[in-house]
Amino acid sequence: MQLSLEQVREMAPDEKSVIAANKIVSLNHWNSPGLSDVAIWGKCAGGRYQVRVDLQNLGSHCNCPSRKFPCKHVLALLMLFTSTPDAFEITDSPEWVADWIQKRRQREQQKSAGKVQPSKPVDPEAQAKRIRERESRIAEGLQHLIVWMDDLIRNGVAGLEAQPFHFWDTQARRLVDAQAKGLASRIYRLAEIPNSSRDWPERLTNELGRTRLLVHAYLNQGELSPSLQADVRQLIGWTVSQADLQASGTEIEDDWFIFGQRVEDEDRFTTQRSWAVGRKTQQEALFLQFAPGKQGFSESIVPGTCISGKLVFYPATVLQRAKISERSEEQHVSAMDLFYLDSIEDFLDSYADRLGRNPWLASCSCLLKEVSIAQHKGDWYLRDKHGYGVPFKSLETYRILAMTGGQPVHVMGEWNGNFFSPWSLLVNQQFRICS
Repeated sequence: MQLSLEQVREMAPDEKSVIAANKIVSLNHWNSPGLSDVAIWGKCAGGRYQVRVDLQNLGSHCNCPSRKFPCKHVLALLMLFTSTPDAFEITDSPEWVADWIQKRRQREQQKSAGKVQPSKPVDPEAQAKRIRERESRIAEGLQHLIVWMDDLIRNGVAGLEAQPFHFWDTQARRLVDAQAKGLASRIYRLAEIPNSSRDWPERLTNELGRTRLLVHAYLNQGELSPSLQADVRQLIGWTVSQADLQASGTEIEDDWFIFGQRVEDEDRFTTQRSWAVGRKTQQEALFLQFAPGKQGFSESIVPGTCISGKLVFYPATVLQRAKISERSEEQHVSAMDLFYLDSIEDFLDSYADRLGRNPWLASCSCLLKEVSIAQHKGDWYLRDKHGYGVPFKSLETYRILAMTGGQPVHVMGEWNGNFFSPWSLLVNQQFRICS
């Protein structure tokens, strides 16, 4: 597995961990770093901390007391391996590494075979009762939401930019109490729109309309197709259990190239969003992982690397969210092997088709060939060679301009219906992360 220092830094839970890791990258801090066909390892701090990394999926473990994952020792070992691979002796894995790898493989096999059983049997009658009670609470919460939204539209959106956060928070909390957490999140996103741009009234009205349509769809879900019904229920706040995912999910096998990742820290947990695309199928895949505090995520997903194997996609009209079902031997896939659309017009046609199937589609991935960044009347745009453009938004605009020299490059990113957000680039045949 080939890694760059940039990719290793992307794995860090925060910038402080990168700084701390840089201080112990030197060989003076490591005892007997080794390399086998399945792992790298080393001992740090005079042998006190044993560090190991699984080369199949970059899973790692260190016996230090840090609550961050990966810790500075794991990051430093990967940095050392990236910068000085010859320092690692090629040999068989020592016992403490081999045992760890063996246990990981056993867990992965049990997981893929579906052998992990629930801790206690489910009572069907009690479960059906809980579902009925929740449906009733959600229906009541939606009726209150309809009244609130109708009043809001009747009074007009003018002046909403002056409303305090409490105006939106009260309604969102009611939906949380009604167990419609997905809708509550939509209300919080609505609260971010007023005064956020020149066209905010139009954007807010559009989102209010889509939210009202979602409520109507849920209250009439019996008339929807099974896939659209699955979309609506998940948007409201219902989750898909692992058993349901295995039973009704769609499984696709490919070599999945990870082209971007975002990590967001919230009150009590951390969310990781990773976009991937299949080399052969061109199917997009969105991995979502959640972890409490600074704990690590269950799967190691690193931008610029490839996951070969089967993914299972959540039931939906537009397949996006996926989980790793089965890993196979990793294939060498680079960003140069991917399919890029030739024009922005082709992408927008594709997006319109997906939006027609799911009008609540929050975002989708986008890979564009030979596009450049241009500024017009103070706003940034992504422009293709045919002259078409879309609004462009990034905190790293000037850094991207410096990397590309203002020349057309292949861009991988995310489109949310309003603007394009770049996640990575292909510059001079080199994969570069934007963040």
